[in-house]
Amino acid sequence: MSDVRPDISKALEAGESLVWQGHPKPGRPISRRANLIAFLLYSATILLLLIAYFLGIYRGHIETVRLLIYGLIGTAAFLTYMGLKLTLLDRRYARSRDRRTAYAITDRRVLSLAGPYRTEVALGPALSAEIRSGGLDIAAGETRLRLDRLDDAKAVREILLGAIADRT
Repeated sequence: MSDVRPDISKALEAGESLVWQGHPKPGRPISRRANLIAFLLYSATILLLLIAYFLGIYRGHIETVRLLIYGLIGTAAFLTYMGLKLTLLDRRYARSRDRRTAYAITDRRVLSLAGPYRTEVALGPALSAEIRSGGLDIAAGETRLRLDRLDDAKAVREILLGAIADRT
């Protein structure tokens, strides 16, 4: 999978002019919730490994206890994988997706191109734009679009409202 941003000019229709284009800011932070869950998973991993260690020292000669120790080690490995997935792997995938994402505001619509996927909202008086957590939530009827992690969400919102005013 390529990390090349889509070309906005190829998505424009005949006679449509580009008002603004952008993309998500690089660097995706890990949420507090993900950090807390990962901390709990890593803590449980350490606890399970300590239990397995002490069981191995004091009761390791019993066959059923050895099976329990293998189960504890396997569970600890799974919890470690889940913690890494929450904190590193999902973030890495999201960063890769962000490198393949481009946003555009034209004189007719708002576009979001994310790899092969395309989402658009037509400009009109029913369109609403709200700034939320560094991004812009755009809605027109049932169609919703999010321009995530913008450099200046207020400026983009003003450009969008200006494009709507020019259209009407």
